Amino acid sequence: MPLTRFNTVLVVDDDPQVAEEHSRILRNIGFTPITQSRPEDVEPLLLREPRVDLVLLDIRMPGINGLDLLQRIKVRRPDIGVVMATVVNDVEHAVRATKDGAYNYLLKPLQSEQVERVLRSYFSNQPAPVIDDARFRPFITSHPAFREIFRRVQVFAETDLPVLLLGETGTGKELIAHLTHALSPRAGGPLLTVNVAAIPATLFESELFGHAKGSFTGALKDRAGYFEAAAGGTLFLDEIGDLGLDQQSRLLRVLQERRFTRVGETTERPCTARVLLATNRDLTADVRQGRFREDLYYRISNYAILLPPLRERGGDVVVLAEYFARKYASQFGRPITGFSDAALERLRAYSFPGNVRELEGIVNAAVLLESGGRICSESLPEKVTRSPLPESDLEKVRSRTILRVLSECDGNQTKAAERLGIARQTLNGLVKSYRERGWIPS
Repeated sequence: MPLTRFNTVLVVDDDPQVAEEHSRILRNIGFTPITQSRPEDVEPLLLREPRVDLVLLDIRMPGINGLDLLQRIKVRRPDIGVVMATVVNDVEHAVRATKDGAYNYLLKPLQSEQVERVLRSYFSNQPAPVIDDARFRPFITSHPAFREIFRRVQVFAETDLPVLLLGETGTGKELIAHLTHALSPRAGGPLLTVNVAAIPATLFESELFGHAKGSFTGALKDRAGYFEAAAGGTLFLDEIGDLGLDQQSRLLRVLQERRFTRVGETTERPCTARVLLATNRDLTADVRQGRFREDLYYRISNYAILLPPLRERGGDVVVLAEYFARKYASQFGRPITGFSDAALERLRAYSFPGNVRELEGIVNAAVLLESGGRICSESLPEKVTRSPLPESDLEKVRSRTILRVLSECDGNQTKAAERLGIARQTLNGLVKSYRERGWIPS
């Protein structure tokens, strides 16, 4: 998203005077503000105002609070950014908001310099998308494999079929689930996310399907389950690979028959929620080993989206690292402009078992630790810096060192060889080899 003086920011604060003060700050630093003091009117406004590029959203508001409204905005308009406005006592909620999709947060009373730093960071920190559809902007990637992934999301979003999201922890399955819902005809309905592995087996049916009063000890009143709560919308069931066989059987039944029964009742209820499922497990292997029901697997595996791990996404390590560096530099007020070559080599060489989530945490900490303008290897954790570099990366590092020393010696290979501690003939051979590979200019 290009930064222009006409970028439009929607200011949401239940206090009209505060909203107007925030608007004044925005006008003074070159943005076009729109104010809204009724949180319940934000969604209709966004649907009729396509020119809004970003929302400056207060956290504490009556009725719909900022955290709930953030979720609704990300569902209705995933193409726009959100920056939270909060007081010092609510920083914990603001940090939670950044994990839920907000770009950043600002402390009230807002300061002009702080607002300008964070907003300009957002508008200038939008990597080139792999497809033109702006709704996929929240998923930061440059890898061409995501063209097909996004195409599948667009096609599957139009159906009511259960979609299976596969991939390691931290690859972005929940974000893809949110985008699938946002692009579907059900976008106006609720989106509920449930980690089914965290539900005790004895409460599985009650939590998902609901229960009748008195159906078991502690059932003091009738209660709807997640399937009812998500009626007309989308129910995202995460970690389904960790379910026991009995729970898998109950899930299969509702997916097949589109009906369920509350615990303690005999009347069947229709399932009107669209179901998305996700796991980080190899379900094919689990079927072979008897850990996952074959009939459930074949029910859900035909409409699958596999998200590759970060280590297989080529340049995405650098794209994401630079995105997170700019994001957290704006949050912490650090003058970070990027990474040293050595730090980028170390990041490229690391396997990232925690994928994008792990990379974000590493960069977040590095921004805090770095005292210079560029993040150096010393600001990265030991697990990253001690990872062995591939031979090709070592060669590239060596070529850059030779190029720097040659420049410092005005191209004199004899002096450069002395500085490097190698024979002149060896240096001459390396320079010739690196020129052939295009690493050193002719």
